[in-house]
Amino acid sequence: MSDRQRGRGKGRGNPLAAPFQPCRSEAPNCPVDTRMEEDSPSPVQTVTTQASVSAHDGEHTTLEFLQEETNALINQNKSLADCYQYLVTTFGALENHLKVVQERHIKDTQDLKDQITLTAQLQQQQSKQPAAATTTTPPSRPIAPLPTLTWAQNAARAPAAPSTTSPPSKKATPSVLTKCDRTIVIERNGTALPDNTNNLTIRNAINSAIKKPLIATIVFTTNHNIKLITKDNTPALSVLKSHRPAIEKAFRATIPAATGLRKDAICHKLIIHGIPTTSSFNTVQSEVQDFNPGIHLPRPPRWLTTETQHYKKSASTMVLTISGKDAATKAITTGQSIFGRKFKVQKYLTFGPDTQCNKCLAFGHHTSKCTNDTHCNICAGKPPGYLHSCGHSDCPTKGKQCLHTILKCNNSGDPHQADFKECPTYLNAYQEATKRRNRAD
Repeated sequence: MSDRQRGRGKGRGNPLAAPFQPCRSEAPNCPVDTRMEEDSPSPVQTVTTQASVSAHDGEHTTLEFLQEETNALINQNKSLADCYQYLVTTFGALENHLKVVQERHIKDTQDLKDQITLTAQLQQQQSKQPAAATTTTPPSRPIAPLPTLTWAQNAARAPAAPSTTSPPSKKATPSVLTKCDRTIVIERNGTALPDNTNNLTIRNAINSAIKKPLIATIVFTTNHNIKLITKDNTPALSVLKSHRPAIEKAFRATIPAATGLRKDAICHKLIIHGIPTTSSFNTVQSEVQDFNPGIHLPRPPRWLTTETQHYKKSASTMVLTISGKDAATKAITTGQSIFGRKFKVQKYLTFGPDTQCNKCLAFGHHTSKCTNDTHCNICAGKPPGYLHSCGHSDCPTKGKQCLHTILKCNNSGDPHQADFKECPTYLNAYQEATKRRNRAD
C-alpha cells in the first residue's frame, strides 16, 4: 500500500488530515505558498510518534490521535503569530530610530546656524578693535555644509515678516518753489534812489558779494521796498542763512536808506477798531511790532475810511498788513496791545461797488455780511442756484439751466442769469468801482 492510499480508505485514520509524509527537509521560516500539492512536501511538520503511526494503522481514529493533530496545528499557528509579532516589533524599532535621527538632524542644523552667527559676531567685533590688539579665539569645529532641504521642509519655512519700523525721514522740501519762497525783501524808509541805481547794478552787486549767481530778478515795490527773487531752484531761506552778512554789506553800499532784510511772506490784511485819529501811521506801526511779539508789518497801516469821513471822529478803524498766516490768526484770536490797551482785531474783507454777494446776488457788500434772502442765479427763485429745478418731474437736470428753464435776473429782471457780464446793474457797479479806484490813485 502506498503512502497516498494510507489513511484515505473508509475508517482509516483522520479523513481531514493530510497524507503522512516523512520529514525530508527543514521547513522555511516564513512560508509564502501554503497550497497543498501532491508532488511537493507539506510545509507543516507533523510530529511522528508511535501513537500516530499506530492510529493510522488502526481500524478507527482514536481520541489521542486527534488531540495530537490539533496540538500540531496550534503550534504551527503560534509560529506564524510569533513571526508577525516580530515584524511588528522590528518596524516599531525602525520608526523610533528614524525619529531619533530626525531630531538629531534638526539639532545639528540649529547648532550649525548658531555657530555661523557666533562666528560672524566675532569677526565684526574683531574688525572694531584696533589693529595692535590681538585676540585669540578658541578653535571651532569644522563647519559642515548645510543639508539639502526637501520640498516639504522648504514649504514649511515661513518667510520673514517685513520690518514695520521705518527710519526717520527728513523733512521733505517742496519740489516746486513758489515766488514767495524765492523772494527776499530789502526794507527801506522811502528815500529816493540815486539815478545810476537800477535793477542790473543791484543784482550784480549782490551776486558779486555772495560770489554766486543766486539772485535773478530785482523788483521795486510801491512802498519803496526792493525784492530780490532767486533762481527757480534756490530757496530764499537758504540764501539768507548762508550769505546774510554779505548781502547786508552789499545793499548798504549800493542802496541808501535800507533798514532791514527779511524773507518775503504772504501778507494778510486785518482791521483794528478804536484807534485815536490823532495817531500817526509810524507810531501805530511801532506800537504793534514792539508790544506784540511775532507780529511784523511789512508796510505802514492806513485808515479804513477817507480823511473826510473820520475827520470829526475821536477814533476810527485802521487796516494792518501782517506777514504770515500764523501771526494773523494769533492777532485775530488774542487782539493787539497798543497804547497800553487791548484792541479788537478782525479779518479785512475786500469788497467794493462791483462785488457781488453770493447769497442775495446784489452788488456792493460781502457775502459774510449779507442779511438778505437767498436767491437763485438762474431763475431768481428762493432756493440757491445749486438746488435749481425747472419743476418738470420728468426732467433730470438739477442745479443748471435746461430746456424748460425761464431765465430771470434778480437785479434787473431781464431774461438772463444774475452773473451775466452784460447786465445793466453789473455795468453800473463796475463804473462806480472804476471811479473809486481812480480817485484813490
